[in-house]
Amino acid sequence: MTTMRILIPLGLLSALTTAGLGVMWLAPADAASTLRASLTGAAAADAACEMDGRGFRDVLESVRTKTQELARREDDVRAREASLAAMKTIVSNEVTRLERVATSLGVTGAPGAATSIARVYESMDAEDAAPILDRLDDSTLRIVLGRMRERQVAAILTAMRPERAVAITRALAMPGRVPEPSR
Repeated sequence: MTTMRILIPLGLLSALTTAGLGVMWLAPADAASTLRASLTGAAAADAACEMDGRGFRDVLESVRTKTQELARREDDVRAREASLAAMKTIVSNEVTRLERVATSLGVTGAPGAATSIARVYESMDAEDAAPILDRLDDSTLRIVLGRMRERQVAAILTAMRPERAVAITRALAMPGRVPEPSR
């Protein structure tokens, strides 16, 4: 009996150990099968990617195409900016040149002011306007008369002193230079 007492616990211990070892032995096998299954799932995913790889390649190609199109558009915008900068320089130079021409012709100042003054003198009788205009300097008189109708200018020149009318006629005939004031 004493032997039995010793053998029974040893048998139980052995059974538990074997069962424990079996569980421990089977656990890695289960893990391996799970790993194998996940690898099989990954292989399936790879296969799906290969089948769906065309879609990914299409997206990638589309992105490349859009990138090239944007680069082309950016180059076009840069070219237009350079063209506009060149045009701005040309226009600025032309404005400067025209301002110099206007200054040499004596046509400077606010455009509306001379026109409205010309209208005032145009509405007056030539005999009344001539003595007033006779006192103006030649460049101012040329601007005012240049904005009036020819018929009214002719009437005013007729009413002016002959020497002054000659000087103003010369000033109007040669717009590039301002004649010296007559005495």
